[in-house]
Amino acid sequence: MKIVLVAISSFLTLATSASVSLIPSDTEQIIRSIDDSMNLSRKPYNYPSCGNYDTIGADQLQPKSVFDWVDSIATAMGVPPGFVKDVGRNESKWPKPNNLNYLIPNGDLQIMPATYKIWYKKLGLTGGNTRYNYLIVGIAYLKYCKDQGDGTWRQARYIYARGRWKNPSQWTKLEHRFMSDIDWKLYD
Repeated sequence: MKIVLVAISSFLTLATSASVSLIPSDTEQIIRSIDDSMNLSRKPYNYPSCGNYDTIGADQLQPKSVFDWVDSIATAMGVPPGFVKDVGRNESKWPKPNNLNYLIPNGDLQIMPATYKIWYKKLGLTGGNTRYNYLIVGIAYLKYCKDQGDGTWRQARYIYARGRWKNPSQWTKLEHRFMSDIDWKLYD
């Protein structure tokens, strides 16, 4: 969670120094409220009753699957975790979710290489092409797509996949198929 907030903070720093804000103000408020509400001295729920943070075992902090990352990152960015899971199921079918080091080309959310490169830099990420970084970029880009459209997750999903919104009467069969795989009543 701290890594995600650092990445988001770095992005906000870039956005506020730019002449045009790259993140809408409501997103900035969400991130600020998450940052303000986090008490970093608070112990995790499974923290041992004695000792200090140096005694926490890796198994207590290590996510068990990629979905733990999705829940954490999506919640921090104000994106419904279920929506991210639906997009990932639609894009890649979440191969080997329990192997956190497993990486498919373009990540679980199938980020185009140019988009990944731009957002990786904007977010100030480090570590290269990792499953975790692909999730951060993909989720941040989904949020950005929502803010570029009419504010619905339905339009965000279409823009995410196709780059810009088109009237549903102009969609191809493939576009109808991937858009009908998500229950929009859950998110919009």
